[in-house]
Amino acid sequence: MINQTLNNNGVLLFDFGTILVGLSKERCVRALEQIGCGRIAYYVDECRQEDLFHDLEIGGSVEAFCDEARRQSSYTDEKGVYHPCKATNDEICWAWNQLLLDIPLEKLRLIYHLHHDLGVHTAVLSNTNQIHWQYAVKHLFTADGLTVDDYFDEIFLSCDMQMVKPDDCIYQEMLRQLREDYNMPALQPNDILFIDDSEKNCMAAEANGIRTLHDPKGDKWIMANVSDNLSTVTSQTGGVACIGNFDGVHLGHQHVISTLKHIAAERELRPVVITFDRHPRALFDPNFKPEYLSTLQEKETMLRTAGVDVRVMPFTQQLADTTAHDFMRRLHDEMDVKMLLLGYDNRFGKRNEYETFDTYVAYGKELGIEVKQATAVDVGSNRVSSSYVRRLVREGRVEEASKCLGYAFSISGTVVEGHHEGRKIGFPTANINAPYGKIVPANGVYATETTIDGRIYPSVTNIGIRPTYHNGEHCSIETHIVGFDGDIYGKGITVGFCRRLREECQFDSPEELRKQIEKDVKEVL
Repeated sequence: MINQTLNNNGVLLFDFGTILVGLSKERCVRALEQIGCGRIAYYVDECRQEDLFHDLEIGGSVEAFCDEARRQSSYTDEKGVYHPCKATNDEICWAWNQLLLDIPLEKLRLIYHLHHDLGVHTAVLSNTNQIHWQYAVKHLFTADGLTVDDYFDEIFLSCDMQMVKPDDCIYQEMLRQLREDYNMPALQPNDILFIDDSEKNCMAAEANGIRTLHDPKGDKWIMANVSDNLSTVTSQTGGVACIGNFDGVHLGHQHVISTLKHIAAERELRPVVITFDRHPRALFDPNFKPEYLSTLQEKETMLRTAGVDVRVMPFTQQLADTTAHDFMRRLHDEMDVKMLLLGYDNRFGKRNEYETFDTYVAYGKELGIEVKQATAVDVGSNRVSSSYVRRLVREGRVEEASKCLGYAFSISGTVVEGHHEGRKIGFPTANINAPYGKIVPANGVYATETTIDGRIYPSVTNIGIRPTYHNGEHCSIETHIVGFDGDIYGKGITVGFCRRLREECQFDSPEELRKQIEKDVKEVL
């Protein structure tokens, strides 16, 4: 394990992007295009380390970056008409931050365990900028009520050091600061283990005597510690566990969890839900586009609220290659699982066409784990499953979806600048972008309820391409919040979908659209 490769004076050094935080170039490009800065999207899409992006990484000012982004995104069309980019600094920073997805809770808890429980000296060395880092500090390192200082002793950022990897100078300066400023005078380069997804950065570090772990997908270092990490999240009293993706935590999942808790209470064991940070297809299919009912954070929040211990495992190639028998052995040996509760159609482990529920029972008898199976849940004549609920949402049948979920399907997001056309006709809207991978209902107009700072307002939400205004193919989510007139740009809101009112239509004029919206508003009151 990683902690065993370090001496008492060693440093475990992490890169930021990929190693810690997931990245989505596609989402960032879409956001830049949405605010009219699509002409600088190639800095993200092609990962160009020069000019605009490079200046920001070596400490260039955010204001200068935004000014240059607007300049490069302004243009003169073929008719000689100048089109200035009007994106604000806040909008540009928001779009740039869409590159960052999240830091899996699994990674944060493992770093905390290494740092806090095992006493490993941890640090970050990253080519990043203040826009991304400030966002990460505010939003990504706050799991379990902690802050970035709870995970790392030191932070070395290119934007502060004004030099970038793989420049030899950044490694030498980092080593100097660790020795002099952080009181580690005896530290040698080979006392540092550096984890980075870039082979060039690793080679440069090795040329300076630093040991490295080249981790292109950011999961090797997790698996190197998985045994140690498993044992730290469980108690000595044993547990009752269930396994699954739990996308949406629908009524079927809730039934399994209720059964799990009941058994755990009877046997005085811990109820433990084991889930994954992504759908298995995301690992195997490069063309897979996720459509999740719940983000990882939403899923984990719902599971914890249900009163169970939650174990989020990164779905890696190593995990995919683990057989059901070996996985159950790990549950027994490392998590002290006494009983395994499976859903009515649950299958896990490396695919084996001959394995059935009875096979799992036989494995359990060998390993000392009792295996039980929960019953299915039907709503009407339909069996509740995540795939079935996704189909309902995709078709706009949000009422039926909510009956299967046990709550209203919702989308949470940050309010961004729109075209302000709604305000011109008396119906201002809040525009949000769905989180990456979150499924979006079919185009149309919906009766919704919008939550702002804990208060719920009736609302009307349009999903679509705004044909009356010839919006092209860009799909937007726009919500008119009845009875609310405050400034919520940059604020997080949640839109819950109650029912579909009608299809999205093209009207002959904005006035005709205004009349229809008046009718829509009456429908939700």
